[in-house]
Amino acid sequence: MRKSYSTLGLIIALLSLLVAIAACGDDEFIHDVAYVVENEEQNMFLLDRSGEYSKVVNDTVTNPKWSPNQRSVAYLADPGQGAGQLMIWHRKDGNTERVPDAPTTVEEFFWSPDSRMIAYQAVSDDYTLTELFVHEFESGETTLLASEPLGNVELGNWSGDNQWIVMCLVLDDSEGIYKRSVRGVDEVQLTDYEDRRPRFSLDGKRVAFSRIQPDGSSDIYTLVVDTGNGPSAAKALTNDSSDETSFEWAPDGRNIVFVTEKDGNSEIYAVDTAKKVSRRLTQNRIEDTDPKWSSDGSQILFRSNTDGQYDLFAMDFKSGSQQRILSATNSIVTADW
Repeated sequence: MRKSYSTLGLIIALLSLLVAIAACGDDEFIHDVAYVVENEEQNMFLLDRSGEYSKVVNDTVTNPKWSPNQRSVAYLADPGQGAGQLMIWHRKDGNTERVPDAPTTVEEFFWSPDSRMIAYQAVSDDYTLTELFVHEFESGETTLLASEPLGNVELGNWSGDNQWIVMCLVLDDSEGIYKRSVRGVDEVQLTDYEDRRPRFSLDGKRVAFSRIQPDGSSDIYTLVVDTGNGPSAAKALTNDSSDETSFEWAPDGRNIVFVTEKDGNSEIYAVDTAKKVSRRLTQNRIEDTDPKWSSDGSQILFRSNTDGQYDLFAMDFKSGSQQRILSATNSIVTADW
């Protein structure tokens, strides 16, 4: 009988410990955050999961992006007129390196899902062309994917199998979204409208994008990339006179988070892509922007202009509960986790 009580006591103690651990976890964010503050240097800092921060890059930095394996951060150094040098900071040793062959005119970039490649968009040396490249780190090879007159191509992200890049193209009198084979030559047209900012879902089965409406506003649309008979017809997820910006797929492909000003200022919403129902995630009179999903889809990182400057917050997606994770001396201009 005494043995039974001891066993029961041990079970209760273990359950209490698990509850305590879970409760502590609710007060922490789940990734290290790379961020840049607004000052003369605009250096890159790292906020770790314990709440400690440190400067990790002395370059002038914009657009930091973690690799999917969370080992490195790519960023643009010394940006000027919206372009800069594509660099990599490695968490393990703290070293930085330039992406080989990348010019100083890189405008946008995306890691491949396996973190072994990076695609980037750059302006040619004579400023007449917009070009898309893929660099493979292991082989050191850089491949040209597209070269079009300035402004006629826009880089999107990768499919989940690392085989395709989605992009916008203007060809002659037509424009639309295409998927382009990374290692081959296939180029498949997905839309033939004035569409922008294409983004693959993580599984690569769907693409979300921004479609310009007759009144000049933009809405979020999605389509199935391959139905067996080509891409599906595009379907609208939002439909109002305001622009939906900064949209991003959830890791599970169910929801898309986005920013809209339909309430009078920038607020963060999420739309269920199956039910086509939107849910407002922030409700206040200040600007909330730049939402980014955590890798497990449980939290959203965002910037909010609380006291005349932007601080960093993390939000639990299901409950909507929020916590301020960083208030810097200067406004935070960009961040990623």
